[in-house]
Amino acid sequence: MRLLCTSDIHGSAALCSNILKTIETENIDIFINAGDFSDNQLAYLFFKELDAKKTRSFITPGNWDRNLVYTSEHVTVNNCGIFAHEDYHFLCIGPSTPFNLEEILDAVKYIDSEKLIMITHYPPYSILDHAWSTPHAGHMEYRRFISAKNPYLHIFGHIHESNGIEKIASTLAINCALAGHGRGKGYIIDLPEKNIKVVNLNETRHYTPFRLQSTISRIVGTRKQDIS
Repeated sequence: MRLLCTSDIHGSAALCSNILKTIETENIDIFINAGDFSDNQLAYLFFKELDAKKTRSFITPGNWDRNLVYTSEHVTVNNCGIFAHEDYHFLCIGPSTPFNLEEILDAVKYIDSEKLIMITHYPPYSILDHAWSTPHAGHMEYRRFISAKNPYLHIFGHIHESNGIEKIASTLAINCALAGHGRGKGYIIDLPEKNIKVVNLNETRHYTPFRLQSTISRIVGTRKQDIS
């Protein structure tokens, strides 16, 4: 199974376009995004493109996403939930959901750690969470959860300047923030091998394909309208 992991698009139609093209060219099975689209209209158009491709997608909102809700057969946007797909379980936790360590540990107690993929917007404490304003901007309860459960993967973003990969015991932690200091670095992961390929999603060769291209100008002029 091949995953494409990203976060922190921050209103970039070019990044959305390059992600869609990469899903096609790299034969991606699962798309993961850890939030901060920052533009609901752009996000909804992007989700519809994922639907059209029938790409199974697991997405948690970020701190800049307000009322970002979208659910379809292929695309799941959720602030708090556990979703099964094939042999894996995807734990989505958004920043607007209080994180109760005991409750979450109880909810995943029967799930094999080797089959658990954690998706949060914020990083765990002291793991790829170094920001320009503070040495550690991560979430302590996420770090405690990782120490207790050892999920197979932890995918997150938020801290743009700490895009990268780090190992915590048996958990592979990946900060996928694309914007700013993230410089467009996304990550393709092959499971169960955990083979990793870094992709530059800022490259302009993909431009804006599919229906997204014809709607970019309309987004600029209709930001206050809801697209459903």
